[in-house]
Amino acid sequence: MKLRLDKPLQVRVQEAILEKIRKSGLKPGDQIPTESVLIKELGTGRSTLRECLANLTHQGVLYKVQGKGTFVRQVPIQVENGIEQLSSVTEQINSVGLKPSVGRCIVRDFPADDGLAVKLAIEPGTPCVWVERVRKADDALAAYCIDIMPKHLLPGAKRKDFEGSLFELLEEHGHIISHTESTITPTMLAPRDLPEIKHITMFMLFEEIFYDTKGSPVCHSNDYYSSEIFCFNLVRKRNL
Repeated sequence: MKLRLDKPLQVRVQEAILEKIRKSGLKPGDQIPTESVLIKELGTGRSTLRECLANLTHQGVLYKVQGKGTFVRQVPIQVENGIEQLSSVTEQINSVGLKPSVGRCIVRDFPADDGLAVKLAIEPGTPCVWVERVRKADDALAAYCIDIMPKHLLPGAKRKDFEGSLFELLEEHGHIISHTESTITPTMLAPRDLPEIKHITMFMLFEEIFYDTKGSPVCHSNDYYSSEIFCFNLVRKRNL
């Protein structure tokens, strides 16, 4: 098994361990290969491997039994999606038969600053709603989402209304999402950024402006997708 070279070593080793667990069909309670076997297969050092195993143990994926070895506590989840396909976090989690939920949801009023006003084609100071959510797939942290929308687009919306699909909520108010303008950046978050994680974790940040079918911008989003849960695929074509 070869490690990818486009990510930090620790992240690459952890992902390789998770991939081995999935491809080997290991179930909760099954023992993973020994350190010596993993070092040989992954081509990594003992200290790096032990750090990665410790991180996966803190995440609840693995557990250790003194004198016996390391075992699978829960089979890691992975949601695969074509990066060119637009779908909500809720839809992506549902697509693999998992239960989407919200672990934390903060909703507050937010006046548009100059930068946001330009992105959403509104006047500076326009009342907006700021929605910060931690999204889960079953019990695993899947995404950290910050969405900002002009408040007049969602009249009467309450906090509980934001616990489901944002796409569905906007559609209920007559705003059907058509497409986005997106910037994608690999990002490392620490517990100080996101208290729900216990160690520095890699996320894919999608900074996006969502447009409705009329071509109007309706939402600015910073969505952080956990690299431990989501795998985005991309088909690139060469002009011939």
